[in-house]
Amino acid sequence: MISIIALLIGILLPALGAARESARNVACLANMRGLGTGLQLYLNDSDDLYPFVTPIADSTTDNTNDISLLDVMDAYVDAPKPRKVDPDDDDSPWIVEQPYRCPADRGSDDPDDPRPAHEAFGSSYDYGPAFLFIAAELSGAIDPNNPDERVRNSERDRARLAVTLTYRNFGDQGVKLPMMIDAVQWHPSGSETDGRNALFSDGSASGYPGDPPAETLQAIATIMLPRLVGG
Repeated sequence: MISIIALLIGILLPALGAARESARNVACLANMRGLGTGLQLYLNDSDDLYPFVTPIADSTTDNTNDISLLDVMDAYVDAPKPRKVDPDDDDSPWIVEQPYRCPADRGSDDPDDPRPAHEAFGSSYDYGPAFLFIAAELSGAIDPNNPDERVRNSERDRARLAVTLTYRNFGDQGVKLPMMIDAVQWHPSGSETDGRNALFSDGSASGYPGDPPAETLQAIATIMLPRLVGG
């Protein structure tokens, strides 16, 4: 009898683990779609231009002009905005609920900070266009710390247009760029996903196939540059 029970446990445990992982994956994709609905509502109010946001959670100490995606989304997502336990403590953990929290985000491999990403940063997900906005800042195409507010706002408007049109250009070619993406590879990888889920610019949500190859990144830069410099 004991051997039969052990055999059954050996069969059931892997199946139970797979079922739990599948449920976490489904919940993550539902989160993505919920965030996608919020982003679309934002776009409806913003001339279909993506929000200029670089930090996902709060402003960096080096650039207090940056706003938070959580601030942008608060008016468009029917869920509590993530918040710090102690707003005055930079290292304070975040209190995060769905759809900002992936159920597979349960801890970090970083020995210096083993907290889940949502607890450390305010969300389990990265904002895809932010990487292009950061690249525009680091390249010097825009200066987020320009003391002239009019110049700063003009540069941001150009960046928003450049990034939005770049996403649309690739979408017209059948290449889907991520709007939101798991910050870490929490899910099982396979032939069609690298272990992250993503919300794409066409509103679909599925496994992320992996970061774009070098030639795609070069094409993105080629499309963005003229618009960033006002061409």
